[in-house]
Amino acid sequence: MLFLLKKIFPQLFISIILKDKKNILKTSIYRANKLVSSNEKTFDKSENLLEYIKNLSKHFLFYYTALFLDAKEQGLIPNTNIKDYEHFDIGKISLKHILLNNALIYTATEHIEYYNELFEDHGTLDFLYSPFALLYYNIQKERQTDDKIILYGFKQNSLLTIIISKGTTILYGDFKTFEQELNSNLNLLKENNIQTNNDTQIVDNFDENLNQEINSNTQEDHLNTLDNDLNIKEFEEFEHFNNDMEFCRYIISSIEKFYNDDKYLGVFINDIILYSESSIDISAIDFLENETFLEIKTKSINTLDLMIELMQKELK
Repeated sequence: MLFLLKKIFPQLFISIILKDKKNILKTSIYRANKLVSSNEKTFDKSENLLEYIKNLSKHFLFYYTALFLDAKEQGLIPNTNIKDYEHFDIGKISLKHILLNNALIYTATEHIEYYNELFEDHGTLDFLYSPFALLYYNIQKERQTDDKIILYGFKQNSLLTIIISKGTTILYGDFKTFEQELNSNLNLLKENNIQTNNDTQIVDNFDENLNQEINSNTQEDHLNTLDNDLNIKEFEEFEHFNNDMEFCRYIISSIEKFYNDDKYLGVFINDIILYSESSIDISAIDFLENETFLEIKTKSINTLDLMIELMQKELK
């Protein structure tokens, strides 16, 4: 009966990424497994996003929500023995784990409790997706042969998730969050430009009798504004390059850790496949290829779409 109702009534799928001042959600409505409509919205505050979900979900009999887990306290153990936690320098914290093929992925219990409480008053949270789960889902879709060992990387904003696998068998996992110092510097640069513009406006309004003199400086002010815009653009390009280089350096360090593990003596990585929401600087890719002597393939990915796709798969 429930199966028939789901075919008749529309189903709402909501995927969410919570970030400071940029909380994003995507809603997709399906009827009889066919996409009816899709929409993406951004909110400055998570409270506004949750209130939007609460109001929207009232119009649907069937709706499901998924949240991307970006907590620092998470990781992967390449076997199913829970006691091996102590061998992976995890620390003495309460953990929750789930099975991922031949591995365990874990996170701190406090994060799960926090998100469940956060969504409690705005509907339920049905899925909490670790980046490891999303990356492994893509690994399965690659359908690689069992004779090749491949390093897969998933770059999502300031997060990097790594899985090394032989076919679909997981050999190694790593997770890293990168501090966005350059973002802070960029915001400071923008704020300084805004302050400069505000100061200029104050001078403009100080004495209307100076209009003639101010007008004579209009062209110079315009050139200064263009120069500021160019500085911001150049800084953004530098930030992008620097971030991508940091990601690539960490991939190299993960490869070194993998090769230094006695379990994998004589085992060598054949290729690298990187999934990313944004383009990766070609110079950073060249650097990674030159350092590893491996072929690098990059593939575009949308985390929100991926969560909706995986929700549908798990609900079948």
